Amino acid sequence: MSPMEALNPGIFSFSIFLFVILALINFVFFRLFKYLVQFIRLTPRNAAFVNRYLPVTELAIWTIFFIWAIQYLFNRGYLVTIVPMLVFLIIILYLAWYGLKDIIAGVIFKTTNPLQDNDHVTVAGITGKVTAIRQASMEIEDYSGHIVNVPFSKIVGNIVLKHYPSQSLLSHNFLLQCPLSDIEGGVFDLSENLRTTILALPWASQKKEPKISIEAEGAEHILLNITIFSLDQSYFIKTEKFLEKEFGGQVVKKEAGMA
Repeated sequence: MSPMEALNPGIFSFSIFLFVILALINFVFFRLFKYLVQFIRLTPRNAAFVNRYLPVTELAIWTIFFIWAIQYLFNRGYLVTIVPMLVFLIIILYLAWYGLKDIIAGVIFKTTNPLQDNDHVTVAGITGKVTAIRQASMEIEDYSGHIVNVPFSKIVGNIVLKHYPSQSLLSHNFLLQCPLSDIEGGVFDLSENLRTTILALPWASQKKEPKISIEAEGAEHILLNITIFSLDQSYFIKTEKFLEKEFGGQVVKKEAGMA
């Protein structure tokens, strides 16, 4: 091919357009496949296989695609015309390294550590339950109820401990209506007293504190939204009755609202 043909803007533009279309098809295919696979009933073993090797397959295909694209442009003399663009692309990739390193680390982690949602782990100084495994990070809910997003770059190279709790922690949500006339020290003190009272119960979870928030407040009553945690659901009704007696309140359904 002559230099004039190599510098032909029409041919060059078509080549770039072709590569963009192919890259877009490749990107959409893997995103669509990952979205649709969640609707397919897979055995746990097959699901773990897909989650482990799909990122590796995508990375391999992208690598082959870029090698082929560079070779194609080089053989036709186009590479000389896109040197400035390649320099610009390298700069952009360098600036985006902080995002790319987590994605690459995620591919490595998913290949070597077949974790799944609801697994109990200790990693990067955080102990809790895995609630989501994303492309660049892993979401963990610690035993105090906090949600932490840990980038894979902080995980790869660290020891990952997987726990196998003999019993799963159960949760129970209810509404407690308390008269304002019996509240001393304000709503904050009431919430704190409820929290310490629940934690003092022998059957309450000590790893995960109760969650207490204001649902509604009227002229005579306040309605509190309470979530408690225990290993046995039979203790939930027992806790409700204890709090009713201790705080002079009444457990109501969410549909009931304020009295």
